[in-house]
Amino acid sequence: MAFADDELDARLAIRVRHAVDNDDDIRAKLEVFLSTRTLLSRAFDAVLREPIPDRLEQIVRSGVKRRRNRRAKP
Repeated sequence: MAFADDELDARLAIRVRHAVDNDDDIRAKLEVFLSTRTLLSRAFDAVLREPIPDRLEQIVRSGVKRRRNRRAKP
């Protein structure tokens, strides 16, 4: 999946590309990942562009703050 999302470093991407080019099963799996990514993107793009609700942001920020405070204590 990381290869399909262009998230691999160049060296590993070359190795995976070689495997894809030389193995029908790997190529088929990559095609599934690519089509799934497209479908999910279409389904969730609009939602992901919506602003984060204030209440959710407050909950997350307070949790991060509590965690940092716990780490700061000896």
